Amino acid sequence: MGKRAIAQRLCGNLQVDISKTRDLLGWVPPLSVDEAMQKTAQAYLQSRR
Repeated sequence: MGKRAIAQRLCGNLQVDISKTRDLLGWVPPLSVDEAMQKTAQAYLQSRR
C-alpha cells in the first residue's frame, strides 16, 4: 500500500454518519454543515483584519 492510498483512506471522505447518535440519544447538531462553514469563514475573515 503506497502513501497515496494511505492518504486517501485517511482523508478521502471526512463525512460522519450521526444517525445512530440521533436514534439512541435524540441528539441533533446545533448547526447545519452550511451554517457551520459560513460561521467558520466569517470568523477567519474577521481574524485577518
